[in-house]
Amino acid sequence: MSTLTNKIDFALVFTVRNANPNGDPLGGDRPRTTLSGLGEVSDVCLKRKLRNRLMDEGERIFVQMDERRTDEFRSLRDRAEGEPAMADCLKQMQAPKGIKGKDQKPG
Repeated sequence: MSTLTNKIDFALVFTVRNANPNGDPLGGDRPRTTLSGLGEVSDVCLKRKLRNRLMDEGERIFVQMDERRTDEFRSLRDRAEGEPAMADCLKQMQAPKGIKGKDQKPG
């Protein structure tokens, strides 16, 4: 899979019969619907469905659910530090010299 260099907009359309594609946990897990009664799927649900599909195809995914984890990392921070390219990025994001963080003593 190649690296994406530009923003991509897309639409995902699917049909469901006698199923609940995205239950509302605050509404007793009833299906989410619009005011006109059409089914509605949250953006979070769509992202999870896409991530799961990519994982099923063998792609590496940064944000993983614990029950589908493919590595030993237990947090996003650990996963970022365990990936060399991301670890370098984290180091570059550290506060520049001369700026004291909240846990540093004044010099």
